[in-house]
Amino acid sequence: MKISKHLHSCLLIEDQGIKILIDPGVFTYQENALDINTLGKLDYVLITHEHFDHLHLPLVKDLFHKFPNAQIISNSSAVELLQKEGIPASSSENEHVRLQELPHEKLWDITPPPNVLFNLFGRLTHPGDSVHVKESKEILCLPITAPWGSTTKAVEMAVSLKPKFIIPIHDYMWKEEIRKGMYERLEEYFNTEGIEFKSLETGEIIEI
Repeated sequence: MKISKHLHSCLLIEDQGIKILIDPGVFTYQENALDINTLGKLDYVLITHEHFDHLHLPLVKDLFHKFPNAQIISNSSAVELLQKEGIPASSSENEHVRLQELPHEKLWDITPPPNVLFNLFGRLTHPGDSVHVKESKEILCLPITAPWGSTTKAVEMAVSLKPKFIIPIHDYMWKEEIRKGMYERLEEYFNTEGIEFKSLETGEIIEI
């Protein structure tokens, strides 16, 4: 499985000849962290929920126009939003993409939207904005900082789930020097727990 990160929670996954993009949000778009012109194909676009840092309509529209046959999969609320924009989407799953409802973490001032967790190829778990995952595949995409949560809570959850690998997500709000320092601390700590923390930089491709 090939994995690359394109800021925040946006990941590009390739396995078994299938390419999947997860959570194309506004930060990815604003920072030009993903050049879709370099993508020769795209089979799926997966969206965990409709917050702007996970679903940015201009970017999704660009993806739809370049890859009209790519299947867009999300929760029912985000599907309805996309369909109103003329973008076909569904909540269907298949042998490669499994999804389950997983509540978004609480916010102090607004009611969060529906959120879904994705399991891909039976190997990778992407929970969107939740640190209440009950079971993870061998690769866990871990949201490590947010207004709705804490890094400590995320780490504790990850240790309890015991994945083999961790891909850090949801970390755009950290300054670069803070992010890199936290990556080093996380890598060192998870290593003591027998978990490999992957300190992915934007556009870097790793293979697991």
